[in-house]
Amino acid sequence: MNKKSDTKKNDTLVSDKYMCGDCGSKKIKTTWQSYKFPYGVGTNTIELSCEVPVRNCVDCGFSFMDGEAEDICHVAICKHLGVMPPEQIKALRGLYKLTQTQFCEVTKLGEATLSRWERGIVVQNNAYDNYLYLLGFIENIDRLQHRQKQNILTILPPLEKFQSSFREIEITEDLIRKQEEFELQPSRTVRG
Repeated sequence: MNKKSDTKKNDTLVSDKYMCGDCGSKKIKTTWQSYKFPYGVGTNTIELSCEVPVRNCVDCGFSFMDGEAEDICHVAICKHLGVMPPEQIKALRGLYKLTQTQFCEVTKLGEATLSRWERGIVVQNNAYDNYLYLLGFIENIDRLQHRQKQNILTILPPLEKFQSSFREIEITEDLIRKQEEFELQPSRTVRG
């Protein structure tokens, strides 16, 4: 193992937090190991690696990885893609001391989407990541809040300044009579 993994704590835990899925024992030893996993589809698949905690049952030898390992793998994917990992997104929202609901009201992001990003269920695309980056500047949040307070109708020019792109039809008595007399006719099938 490299020096980084040597500094991680390898220990035996006896607690309700971990339980062997094979024998039910609560004597679980944690070791940090290098883990390689594929990312991508088809010819675009690459191999990523990271250091993850592996849980080992002292009683039966069963080994498993848990949510902590999954979270670390998710961060490795975010790093590979060059986007903010979940903790950074949470920290961004925390910077403004806003709940998810409040943050979404200001940014117009979907609450479910933000929740998925923060929990590491999905990775935001580059466009959304750029938006999140810009939200890290308080003046941009201030601009969004100011924009929401303005009446959007006061920003638009008066309707008289718009020219209609549609032809206007004058409604006359003759036009109304023709409309009332109009009937659809059954189609005639032409046989050849």
